[in-house]
Amino acid sequence: MYYLKTVLLVFISFFILVSCSSSNEIVPEYSTEQSEISFNGMELKFSILPRDEYAYEMYTFYPQDTLFADLAKQRVHEVEEKYDVKINFTFEKIHENLLFSILSDEVICDIFTSNDYELYDHIKSNLLYPIDSLESGIVYTDSDKWGRREQLVSYVYKDHLYGVLPMYWPETMYKNCDHFFFVNESMIASIGETDPREYVENGEWTRDKYLEVLEAYTHIADNGNKVYALVTEPGHYFSIALLASGIYYINDNEDGTYSNAFYAPGAVDKITWIHDTFWQNYGDTITNTGNTQQTIDMFVDEGAAMVLTAMHWGLNTIQYAVDNFGLLPFPLSDDLHGTGWVSQSEVFYNTISFPANIKEPEVASIIVDALFEHLEGYETEEALFDYYNNNVFHDPRDTEVVFEAVKNCYYVPYRDDGYMIPNAMSQSAGSKTVMQILESNESKLQKLIDNVIIPDEESCDLLWGDN
Repeated sequence: MYYLKTVLLVFISFFILVSCSSSNEIVPEYSTEQSEISFNGMELKFSILPRDEYAYEMYTFYPQDTLFADLAKQRVHEVEEKYDVKINFTFEKIHENLLFSILSDEVICDIFTSNDYELYDHIKSNLLYPIDSLESGIVYTDSDKWGRREQLVSYVYKDHLYGVLPMYWPETMYKNCDHFFFVNESMIASIGETDPREYVENGEWTRDKYLEVLEAYTHIADNGNKVYALVTEPGHYFSIALLASGIYYINDNEDGTYSNAFYAPGAVDKITWIHDTFWQNYGDTITNTGNTQQTIDMFVDEGAAMVLTAMHWGLNTIQYAVDNFGLLPFPLSDDLHGTGWVSQSEVFYNTISFPANIKEPEVASIIVDALFEHLEGYETEEALFDYYNNNVFHDPRDTEVVFEAVKNCYYVPYRDDGYMIPNAMSQSAGSKTVMQILESNESKLQKLIDNVIIPDEESCDLLWGDN
């Protein structure tokens, strides 16, 4: 079965490439005057990926009967009227049937949403239409609207881009950045400690201050139970700590080559601090439970003063279960202090993509570009900030941290073993030195760098220009 699938993927990749290179120019059956564009009643099928935890209407990204669902519905009507199109929404997992629909020459849809995790194989099999080849509508280099290079690298393969992120619509991005410390502010006040958000606000949130906090927040509750300062999954901790230390797989050299960032000058010392700080405090001020939800539950049940976890997972529970919580970024290494808080993501949801055999890609691109302009009333970052501040985070200091971290959000290539070193640091449980961990994973890490990280970086250079 695997062999058959491989043969089919190779066949369709060859078929699409040959078709694209040999096709004649197609004259569009719609008018495109300078003052207006009309598509003469053309119908487009837009498939929305179902999300199990929400009851979505088919025409929006939002739960039905909500403010944003109503605004999104109104936007759809406006675009249909302006461009004389009919957008037919469906509610299905297009990526599960995309290969065989293309093999059978069936246009399964014109536009669809998914996520970069589900699109991994499709991107590498030429099943998606390259967005960088579009001449109208989407301008993928508009990072404010469609995502930054460091995020969109998850949709890059062999010099082409196969997905973008609608950044303007509320809630499509700000819950998809990781990892942050959620803090029980009421507990911190009850033990006489300073609100740690003041440290962030005053420029005092350093790694030394973080170590002080670990000691200060560990205490015995009134019921006699020990309360840890921090509960977290080790892999999450190590991953964001590496990024907050400026270590992201490779470094650009002045001669145009790339080198392994884990062996850069000073990198081993930074990794050693991350490793030793965790394991030397483990069981004393830091603990974990074995999975993400149990970790969050321990925090909610007041077994820990802080939890470091993914934003989406944390908010799903904590914003409804903890009356007074705050957010802290992972402190930057001393040499980066003050340069901007960072975050990461392993999966970006609400990706916009097009199937490789789409008949009218330019039309679909124009419609998508119009649909995902700012929703009415949320045209500015200030308006988005106010929404998140009033409805999600509840303190401007938290909202500022998240907004800054989103602007410095990096993709971790989870399906390409991007967690290799954090996982190895977790599995060692402090029994190996950092150099032993790096040496035992050296060949695998170099393979990841040579086969994935560097080719993707070179593709990004071609698409966005050299950094």
